[in-house]
Amino acid sequence: MSVSSIDWSAVTVQECTTQRQYMRHRFLRTVQKYSPWLALASIVSVLLGFPLSELHHTFELSVLQSVSYLIFVAVSLRVIYDTRREHPLIGWLIGSVLLGYMLQTYWLLNSHASFSHIASINSFSQVVSHGQIATDFGMSLLVIAGFLLCHFQCNRASQAVLSVALLMPVTGLLARAYGIPDAYGQLSLLSCLGGLLCASALLAKQVSQTSMSYLLLMDDTGKHLRWIVSLLFLCAIVLGGVGVYFKHDYRLTPLIITLALISVVCIMTFTYYRKGVMHEQVLPPEDLAFASELEAAIAHQEFYLVYQPQLNFMTGELVGVEALIRWQHPQQGVVPPAKFIGVAELTGLIVPMGAWVLKAACQQVAAWQEGALSKVKVSVNVSPMQLRSPGFTDYVLQVLRETGLSAERLVIELTESALIHSDCKGTDSLQALKQLGVKLAIDDFGTGYSCLAYLRDIPGDYLKVDRSFVNDVPGKERSEAVTSAIVVLGKNLHYQIVAEGVETEAQAEYLKSLGCDLVQGYLYAKPMEAQALQQWVSARRT
Repeated sequence: MSVSSIDWSAVTVQECTTQRQYMRHRFLRTVQKYSPWLALASIVSVLLGFPLSELHHTFELSVLQSVSYLIFVAVSLRVIYDTRREHPLIGWLIGSVLLGYMLQTYWLLNSHASFSHIASINSFSQVVSHGQIATDFGMSLLVIAGFLLCHFQCNRASQAVLSVALLMPVTGLLARAYGIPDAYGQLSLLSCLGGLLCASALLAKQVSQTSMSYLLLMDDTGKHLRWIVSLLFLCAIVLGGVGVYFKHDYRLTPLIITLALISVVCIMTFTYYRKGVMHEQVLPPEDLAFASELEAAIAHQEFYLVYQPQLNFMTGELVGVEALIRWQHPQQGVVPPAKFIGVAELTGLIVPMGAWVLKAACQQVAAWQEGALSKVKVSVNVSPMQLRSPGFTDYVLQVLRETGLSAERLVIELTESALIHSDCKGTDSLQALKQLGVKLAIDDFGTGYSCLAYLRDIPGDYLKVDRSFVNDVPGKERSEAVTSAIVVLGKNLHYQIVAEGVETEAQAEYLKSLGCDLVQGYLYAKPMEAQALQQWVSARRT
């Protein structure tokens, strides 16, 4: 069922540590999506800038320049292939880019008048120490090293190497700021642009992998780290400028300062990585990836509802249904709720998911206008996070008004732990819902840190005996004693008692003898989709 009128982006979530972790993860995935575009920008900059760049007058250095640019192009093409390999035109793109670059290189080298011989290895090694060309080639070596390390799953080493490559242009900026001509360690403009974009594409591709993701942590520890790094950067730059002012033509000064800054970043982030991995990670990487799929499923509305009948224990009459969510995964099929509900609650995705369930269930029940289904109540599970969300009561009222379902036919189910840890906002929401006429059911009673005060203070309507107790009766003396106590307590507080998870006739007879009012379980009916439920009701009538 599609409920397109819900504005998912408008649903607010109360933050907790795990939710912040997931929000960072979602930000990192957004960065990751830009990886092929950064790689494409690197290719375009090299292809457009290479014909306009001035080749060195010696053959050896010109070849070195060409190889540096070729590395940027080849690595960028591989990034695009890894992220867009399913695209039908990816092969044509790779072939045309490589062919175009080779033709450019051949034409430029042949058009140079001084290229009349092929140099030897000795002459090649003699000129490799040329300042800017050597730095350009060093940048390309860092990029290819980062790519190979990433390819062999050495993420930390790859990210460290690529971070050094990203900091290499700092030398040129410092040299320009200090007024030092021809300083050591300066990159050419084309290598600076193409190399930066290529290294950024590689980092963006693996940015959601530890340890790089911890560099972008937005908590207090991460902010403290960035302030320290920024302060050390500023001190190093100022001290370098003072040194250049008193001793002119210090061509090595910008390079030394750049190496010092790289050391600062490596030491600080390595220290933070260790602390972050040990203390900050709340969800393991596989759960974060699963949460990404879950978020996409919410956006694409891959969920559907099933309904489990609730019967009057004495008469067998259908009095209500419990709406249960199911996930139809495109590849994995139906994903059981036990697998995704916990992750949804940790990440805050339970809020938009619960909003969908509430509206879809109310729409369906309101559409049943004939026969036994025309008067049934619908029970919808609500998480503590939904209950504390601003505007939850208003949203319930809006859903009832839009669907035309009377408030008396809606039952909000809350777990015992949700009521115990409910703050003032949650309690106010419950009171407001009761004033509207909405019914309240307490689920999983007796399985958490039981507190009888909320049974006294919160005017509930239904008390559900958890299936963990139902499974053990009759036959286990202690379970029988607890179950009997729950029923007696609920009856004295004027609750209707619901026995859930009933699967055998012995369980049904025992719970009926205790005085339970309603029953649901596989003995009577499994959860089923709306059309199947209508057929089940018709079959019971005949």
